[in-house]
Amino acid sequence: MDKLPLDIIIHHIIPYTYNIQPKVLLEDIRNYVEMEQRLLEWNNTNWVKRELLSILYMKQKATRIWSRRFLKNSNYTSIYQYSINTQFRILFGLFTKEERIRFVEHIVLCSQK
Repeated sequence: MDKLPLDIIIHHIIPYTYNIQPKVLLEDIRNYVEMEQRLLEWNNTNWVKRELLSILYMKQKATRIWSRRFLKNSNYTSIYQYSINTQFRILFGLFTKEERIRFVEHIVLCSQK
């Protein structure tokens, strides 16, 4: 929260917290947390993070995923200004529930080879 501008906290986040949240959103948040924990429990978390970030090299897929971001005035190359952990969380957070599940399945399959 320290990195967010005070204006966003006051006008967007705090009022939103007093509303009843849709079940779909709550399920998506639970799924994100569960899938992220599963991925970060892996022995080689750096490999998992690189696998996820490699999606940015597939232009069509990256453009589709990046179009879901909150700030519409930045392009997907702006993600590189952050640490790899933050990049991972941003991109993984932009995935749909189904995409997250497929990505975890992909990681499991690749790790068994």
